[in-house]
Amino acid sequence: MKAMKLCVFDLDGTLNQTHLFSVPAHLEALREFGITDKTPEEIMGTFGARAAEYVPYLLGDPNIGPAAQRWYLDLVAENENKFIKIYGKPYDGVMESLQNLKRDGYRTAVCSNASQRYIENCLKELELAPLIDEIQPLLPDMTKADTLSLLLERVKPAAAVMVGDRLFDWEAARANSLPFVGCLYGYNPEEVEKSPYTVAHAGDLYRTVKAALESSPAL
Repeated sequence: MKAMKLCVFDLDGTLNQTHLFSVPAHLEALREFGITDKTPEEIMGTFGARAAEYVPYLLGDPNIGPAAQRWYLDLVAENENKFIKIYGKPYDGVMESLQNLKRDGYRTAVCSNASQRYIENCLKELELAPLIDEIQPLLPDMTKADTLSLLLERVKPAAAVMVGDRLFDWEAARANSLPFVGCLYGYNPEEVEKSPYTVAHAGDLYRTVKAALESSPAL
């Protein structure tokens, strides 16, 4: 029996063109709080971070309470559900790359600093759900390195690779002794441009992820 190998993907900035629906969702929610000076670039700079980190920044209050944070996140979620149906789409080449990896017998997963609800909704609306075998959301008081470790413990692959566009994706890979593929087309390319493997276009994911995975040591 062939040993199972796992391709782990971040979601926002890796598979999902988040800005298409999330920027207008945030701008509309921010207006509810009377905030009109945040730019799309500032909002996109928060993509992939944990809500506890980016909500105080966007609202301009490092001491904002949990009730206000929850209200803001609920507004954003409501807006995202509306806008993703209109504007949402994966990066060009993502679907084909995932299809090719699945065809070659690799298992696929999403490990994201987002909720289960958000991940499932994005994969459904982007029509990627049939191509993803496992989902690992953010959990309270855990880093991405921690949740990636949980995913690996649950799936128990013979080898795995992490793919993402943020430094904490790379750090999660290192903490779990995985090769890392940095997505230079994502929202923070400068954070991952020196990673051992990089892709400038999502259409290159299949070839690069496969190369990184085949060179990966056994877990």
